[in-house]
Amino acid sequence: MGKTSTEVKRRYNEKTYKRWFADLRNEDFDRIEALRGEQSRAAFLKKVVSLYEKNLAE
Repeated sequence: MGKTSTEVKRRYNEKTYKRWFADLRNEDFDRIEALRGEQSRAAFLKKVVSLYEKNLAE
């Protein structure tokens, strides 16, 4: 099986994922990173959204 080219990976990622950027004050960034712990940023964001949705339903 041949190696997948960087170009193919880039095209796949562009149609599969979206990026979300935020400029945070240093203290806010540090607080979020401390809360995140060992989780990936994507997993942490998914968990925050899930908790937010659950809280809205109550």
